[in-house]
Amino acid sequence: DESLTYGSVRRWGESPCLTRSDNNLSLETQRKTIDQYSERNKVPIVAYFGGSHESAKTDGRKEFQRMLDYIKKNKGKVRYIYVYALDRFSRTGGAAIKLKDDLREEYGVLVDAVTQPADTSSPSGVLQQDVQLIFSHHDNQMRRLRAITGMKAKFEKGIWITRPPQGYDIVRINNERKLVVNETGKKLRKAFMWKAGGMKNEEILEKLKTMGIPMYKQQLTKIFKRPFYCGLINHGLLEGEIVEGTHEKLVSREVFLKVNDINEQNTGYGVPHKKEQDEVPLKVFIKCDACSQPFTGYVVKSKNLWYYKCRTTGCKCNKSAKTMHNLFADLLSQYEVREEFAESLQLAMVDSYHEMTKENTAQHKILKLQLAEIEKKLDNIKEKYYGLNKMNEEDFDKFSLKYNEELEAIMKELEKTNCSISNLEEKIASAINLSAKLSTVWHSSDTTMKEKLQKLVFPDGIVYDRKKEAFRTGKVNVVFAQMACLQKKLAGKEKGTNHTCDDLSLLAERKGFEPLIPCGIHAFQASQINHSCTFPVVDFNTGLQK
Repeated sequence: DESLTYGSVRRWGESPCLTRSDNNLSLETQRKTIDQYSERNKVPIVAYFGGSHESAKTDGRKEFQRMLDYIKKNKGKVRYIYVYALDRFSRTGGAAIKLKDDLREEYGVLVDAVTQPADTSSPSGVLQQDVQLIFSHHDNQMRRLRAITGMKAKFEKGIWITRPPQGYDIVRINNERKLVVNETGKKLRKAFMWKAGGMKNEEILEKLKTMGIPMYKQQLTKIFKRPFYCGLINHGLLEGEIVEGTHEKLVSREVFLKVNDINEQNTGYGVPHKKEQDEVPLKVFIKCDACSQPFTGYVVKSKNLWYYKCRTTGCKCNKSAKTMHNLFADLLSQYEVREEFAESLQLAMVDSYHEMTKENTAQHKILKLQLAEIEKKLDNIKEKYYGLNKMNEEDFDKFSLKYNEELEAIMKELEKTNCSISNLEEKIASAINLSAKLSTVWHSSDTTMKEKLQKLVFPDGIVYDRKKEAFRTGKVNVVFAQMACLQKKLAGKEKGTNHTCDDLSLLAERKGFEPLIPCGIHAFQASQINHSCTFPVVDFNTGLQK
């Protein structure tokens, strides 16, 4: 018979067989031993399988399955499967015994371990193989137990031994394994700082994308929630225990906790799960003046009329949805810019912005220089410790902690003083155009857009005063408030007759839908900016910012 081997054709004159080898012993040694065995027994080898570094602890291996497929397609043409040892065939215990029996009974194929010969034509020889397969399975379980015990001991000492998360590299110094923050990690550190400063995930994702790190929202949220980045280790083998890690911290624990306090306000990776009702877009947004609870909406089915009511039982604050919507439109109209003042407002807003940010711009430049200096110091100590081996671990940890704390402090200050806006005049013009038709845009938008616009103008919502039957505004987006105040002055109205100017004393925090510029700026007259300033690009098909 002529039988196909791994690389040539051989004639032996007996039933052909297959060989399979794995990787724990040298593949070359296994191959050579099997070849010599087949030569002595004058059995031609038709094909080789294995050599792909797949573990025999499961039978789902690609090469193993390819061998079984070959046997099925060549039924009656194969007599033996040669393996170096039975544990090279399988270490699945009972499953391996069943598979071996099925191959013998259905295809007439015997498994022959060349270093563990057994007469499989007799019951005692079959039993001998079965016992060896059981012991192989037991040995595999013991290895697994020892490996798990060793891994757990490492984790308990704070040593992360599996693949590190995004932002870390593995380096070896004097054969010692270390995890250090890489360039991606430095960018993720900025993401933590942005989030701690109140920036929304969408904006953070855009910034990371421009820095060459694209990711989806769920991935970013998982990064923010992973304690590994603040130097802590949690793993299933620790059974709920959290230990201090030996790896380099990406951020301080203070920053990590602050970021997660923000995240806890938005479960489900920030995806809203509440059902929208087109007829009551102001629900939750309106709060009761008596008990401070948000309003909900309901419908009187017999009349098909919608109402708002306070959620507190017994508060008895019910109001027609139509009436509330008209009141809200009136409130928005107080912040609308009249066409005749648009050009003058454009100039006034640009001048106010430049005057307000003069000191911040200078301070921002100083902080950037300080940041570069700290980063240089960090790079220097890493080079001395990891590259040149000229610094001991104690000194490295001490200086690394010190410089990272200084780095975080500077980055916090940078976020406060970052007021760079490209195309300032164009964006102010867009803000004025949006302001010119606030109530119209709100009335004509769908529920999602209405809710975004509401949050844009009044970041903390509004309060319904049942005695006065009017809305009170706690915090107003500073851009709308400033434009309303400047328009009043331009119109020559007497100071104090319009409450929009009074609202300028209230700070609007950066929450919900992204404001035209981050609030926290005091009426464009503040000495400092609390967040980076960004005006929207307005889509006038919807009237809202893109």
